[in-house]
Amino acid sequence: MSDLETLASLLPTQRLSVMDLVEQAGIDVTPWHTTAEGRPVKNPKANPSYCYDWAFGSEKEGFLVCIWHGSLKLLDFPSGQAIVYNENFRDLALGLDRKAIDRTQPSEERNRARSQAHRARAFDRALQLSFRRAMPVRVIVLEGDRRQREELGKASSTVDARKLDRENWFMHAYDNDTGNVLLVRGVVLASVELPAAEGDGDAPLKTPDQANPELGRSKYVDQFSAPAPPTMREATVLIRDRSAAVREAVLIRAGGLCELCNEPGFVTAAGSIYLETHHVVPLAENGPDHPSNVVAICPKDHRRAHYAADREEIAIRLTAILDLRVG
Repeated sequence: MSDLETLASLLPTQRLSVMDLVEQAGIDVTPWHTTAEGRPVKNPKANPSYCYDWAFGSEKEGFLVCIWHGSLKLLDFPSGQAIVYNENFRDLALGLDRKAIDRTQPSEERNRARSQAHRARAFDRALQLSFRRAMPVRVIVLEGDRRQREELGKASSTVDARKLDRENWFMHAYDNDTGNVLLVRGVVLASVELPAAEGDGDAPLKTPDQANPELGRSKYVDQFSAPAPPTMREATVLIRDRSAAVREAVLIRAGGLCELCNEPGFVTAAGSIYLETHHVVPLAENGPDHPSNVVAICPKDHRRAHYAADREEIAIRLTAILDLRVG
């Protein structure tokens, strides 16, 4: 079968349930059977907490994403052509965030945009993590009335048919600066590497826990708990009281990865992983000292969150990320 014929064969013709396809992909669907409050659901396949999502799974199970057949392309590789998906869901989420906070728009459209931004961000995160962990991705291929980007928020797409692709897909690229992705069907990326730091050589990508297997959940530190270098001078500054328990919970939630750019924190001289905790709504503005208002981010992004020209957009992104992670 030619590559063009393979692409055509991926066009779904049956409207199979999302829940059945998620289960076929090896992802646990037990949560579909109950509401957020723990009450049984009469029809789990129609559970609105899950059936409208665009991405499913976890780092443990692997990820499954929903992709429109019309967005698939053929791309030339040294070994021949392959079917690829090239999109930017981070940018989509930001656009939807702007619609969600635009008070000139009808509340129905703002609420829809907020929900769609949540799904777009989950999709983006699934592909980010799959790229960084070199994990295969499963794909549900969709066909139906697909809304264009500019229509999202105002309306929802309608799926007429869907199918689970039998092949694994692999992330070949994730651009941290732009959010562009390249997902390729059936072609394994030989190696996933980070740009080498000085003295590191060509070090393959590793998660913080892979880089230092001795690190445990209690070995995450921030700017308040990291041991000061012996040469650091003391200074008296005003620092509002922050809960150590809240900071620890947020650092554990982040798992050593910046919650904004998803880059690993650096390893300190004491062997801990360093990120900085940041209140999205500042304590000085009566923001709560609670995990729902606190993120763990890398020092660069922390400075950006305070001083960058686009700090308001960064605050919107962080709020949406917290909405996704804390609920």
